[in-house]
Amino acid sequence: MSYTMTPDLTLQVYAQPFATKGEYSNVRELSATPRAPEYENRYQPYTPPPTADLGFNFKQLRSNTVLRWEYRPGSTLFAVWTHGREGFLPVAGNLNWRQEYDNLFELHPDNTFLIKVAYWLSR
Repeated sequence: MSYTMTPDLTLQVYAQPFATKGEYSNVRELSATPRAPEYENRYQPYTPPPTADLGFNFKQLRSNTVLRWEYRPGSTLFAVWTHGREGFLPVAGNLNWRQEYDNLFELHPDNTFLIKVAYWLSR
C-alpha cells in the first residue's frame, strides 16, 4: 500500500504473511547399492523411530513501513519500521488456516527502527 498525504509526505506499507504445513509420506533412504540402474534398487523404505513425526509447520510475517517527508526541496527524512515474526514446529498439526494466521500474531516479534536524514547542500 502506498499513500500520498501531500506531495512532500508519503507512507508506504508492505506486508507478507506466510503459513505452510505438510506431512511427508513414502520416505525413502539410500540402499546398499546407491548406483543401481533401477530406482527400486537404489532406495529402500525408511522406517522412522516410533516417536518421530514426519511433518512440519512454518509461519512467518515480514512487513516494512516507510514514512518519507521532504522538509525542504531536495532534503528528506525517512522513518522506517521493519517488523518480523517467525515460528517453526516439527509437526504438521491439525489447525485450519484461520487458526494458523491467528497463531502467527502470538509469536515473538522482531522490530527494527531506522531514521535517515538527507540534507541538500546548495550554494
